[in-house]
Amino acid sequence: MKKLIRIEYLKLRKLKSLRAIFLIYAVISPLAIYAISSFITNFMGPFLPKDWSALQFPDVWPIAVYASSYFNVMMGVLAVIVISNEYNYKTFRQHVIDGLSIRQAIFSKFLVLLSFSLIITLYTFITGLIFGLVNTTSDATVLEGVESIAYYFLQTLCYFSFAFFLTVLLRKTAVSITIFILSFISETILGLILAYGGFQLIYAFMPLNAFSKLTPFPILKEMIAAGQERSGNVPYILDTPINFALCLAYMLVFFLIAYFTLKKRDL
Repeated sequence: MKKLIRIEYLKLRKLKSLRAIFLIYAVISPLAIYAISSFITNFMGPFLPKDWSALQFPDVWPIAVYASSYFNVMMGVLAVIVISNEYNYKTFRQHVIDGLSIRQAIFSKFLVLLSFSLIITLYTFITGLIFGLVNTTSDATVLEGVESIAYYFLQTLCYFSFAFFLTVLLRKTAVSITIFILSFISETILGLILAYGGFQLIYAFMPLNAFSKLTPFPILKEMIAAGQERSGNVPYILDTPINFALCLAYMLVFFLIAYFTLKKRDL
């Protein structure tokens, strides 16, 4: 495994797009956390629970992961670039020629995506931790509500698995990026059509929507309750354990399809 990690590191360290995207993420993510917390505090007062406290523990965790989740599309684009470079520069084939098995060559890509997920999740955790430590005045503990970070970690892996899946099928960088981004727009439009037709249940089980629900809007439950009280309409949302299992299943399916496609295809 160390050999595979070293090989990937040597390839990625000079990738300018990698440094640029990670830098953008590192700078904008904390600003997004602060902006969203300010928006909720200043403009959504009627929906706020009495004990809700923006950037204090434990409420800072759902805000941190919700804000960071907006950048998962950008990180998915990075995954597309990294995987498609293997085709553009024929490094998949070269690794096999140099002595790696096909399984090792593919597994090295999994390690790269796992490393990306760990890095951005750790950064989100540190950012939320700093905000919480600076602003918390109550007796809330640091670990209260921190399970949101675990959901965010799974979400990043889910988006990466989808990016991996598309790139393996399409191979071309520009086409893969375009389809990756359009998939979010298309599923959202389809979801609105289904919701309008009374088929919200179907939309709840669609992959990208399920991924996004791992890090819901911080006061979503309170907003739904208020909407139900006023109109009696309740949007269909999967329970967290069910949604977690569904996302895990989608992630495994996407990775497995990509794996067996690469294994059988001429590199």
